Amino acid sequence: MGQTQDRGSEDIVVLAPQAAEAAAFFDSLGLGYQHAFEGRKTSQIQAAERLMSRLDPGARVLDVGCGTGLPTAGQLSEGGMDVTGIDVSEGLLAHARRQVPGARFVRADLFDQELDIGPFDAVVSFYSLVDLTADMFIAALERLRDLTVTGGTLLVAVSERRTDDEVRFMDTSYRPALCRREDLGDWARQAGLWVDELNICPEQGAEGQPETGLYLWARRFRDSPPSRSEPGQGAMADR
Repeated sequence: MGQTQDRGSEDIVVLAPQAAEAAAFFDSLGLGYQHAFEGRKTSQIQAAERLMSRLDPGARVLDVGCGTGLPTAGQLSEGGMDVTGIDVSEGLLAHARRQVPGARFVRADLFDQELDIGPFDAVVSFYSLVDLTADMFIAALERLRDLTVTGGTLLVAVSERRTDDEVRFMDTSYRPALCRREDLGDWARQAGLWVDELNICPEQGAEGQPETGLYLWARRFRDSPPSRSEPGQGAMADR
């Protein structure tokens, strides 16, 4: 888990080993990460636009894994939202602060139990919950839930992974953990979320390969998982 140590006037974020490894990787990519996806974020941009239509002006929104701030933090900030972005990569955050001066950006690990921000009216996570086992994914959703006000919206997008075949990403490759559409709603319910809908969208990966994006819309409404028999749970739609 990450933690912040106060040394005089300087806050030093200490990251867990996995987060530190990810931070070093994305630091090395810099703006190359942003450029790799330019023109390939249509569904993400549309989802953020739809989210803003549901929120009041000035609503507090957290962008988890905000990267360079574009497109999402910038889009939300320009739309009149009060935006905070978090990421483990200080290199990407430096670009975010320059590109989206109207938002606040904090270096932080989502799994840091001492992370003192929020709660937020909405929390978004676009493709930042990567290669997590089912238990870790549920734990991540619980953290997102805890950062959201009661009744607030969570919007989480992930790439569907039905096999552990190698995935190419930014001149490297890895074998992903499974993440299937039929599991995602169950994981959200186990995390104590009310599932509004799951949208299935065609996407393009960083190498231009076709992928399937899963867009989970959920709400925090209490701390215990809702029953599967309750209405409104698990609507699925192709978009």
